[in-house]
Amino acid sequence: MATQTSPEPAEQSPEGAPEEPTTVPADAQPADPQPAVEQPADAQPIASQPTELQPTEPLGADAPPAESVAAPAPTVVFVQAPQPPKKRGARGVGALVALLSAGIFAAVYALLVLLIALIGSPQGLAPALRFLSTVTFWVPVVVFLFSYLLLIVVVNRAGWWAHVLGGFIVAVLVWIGFVGSAIIAAGAFGGPASEVGAVVLQQLSNPLGFAAAIAAREVPIWVGGLVAKRGRTARARNAAARAAYEQELAEHRTTIGAPTAV
Repeated sequence: MATQTSPEPAEQSPEGAPEEPTTVPADAQPADPQPAVEQPADAQPIASQPTELQPTEPLGADAPPAESVAAPAPTVVFVQAPQPPKKRGARGVGALVALLSAGIFAAVYALLVLLIALIGSPQGLAPALRFLSTVTFWVPVVVFLFSYLLLIVVVNRAGWWAHVLGGFIVAVLVWIGFVGSAIIAAGAFGGPASEVGAVVLQQLSNPLGFAAAIAAREVPIWVGGLVAKRGRTARARNAAARAAYEQELAEHRTTIGAPTAV
């Protein structure tokens, strides 16, 4: 194979020694030129920094302790105990009966006054009618109303016998009310002692006062049965309500498994 000698002059090495001629084969192809990559003017070489390895701590060494899971608080359920029943009474009906009995007493008392006037003298009817409009007649009516109403409140659900016995007390109070109103109406107060004594003795034996006491004694016997009937009904209802309450209370104690104060 023939070789060609490059005609280029030999370059001088830095030391001034001539370089040897380079022999290039005839059939050698020139190498493809590689495009030069331009570097930016302000590009700075990046110095590689050594990577320091940090020691790995064991997992969970300094980790905060996990909070313990609290057990759920027990749920408190309040169970209301059954309430005792309210006792029923006869006072409401008794108040109406007392008003009714006061009217009956006034009518009976007026009839007795007229009867006494007719027995004493046929001409005494006119004075008897005038007496029905005086304070002496109406004071016993008012006393009867309040005294019998008080009796009903006291005996409440008691039987008829309580009205029969209580009628004596009502009669005495009505008689005292008649005597007192008659003495005041006669103007005996402030007079001589002899006149006052005579007026008092006259009113103590006045038949109209006894008529008022008799009427006050009888009327509670007549109408007391109405209040007593209401009292019996109230007692029966109270007994039934109490029995139902006791049964409900027993079931409640069985449910909760503990005694309940009544």
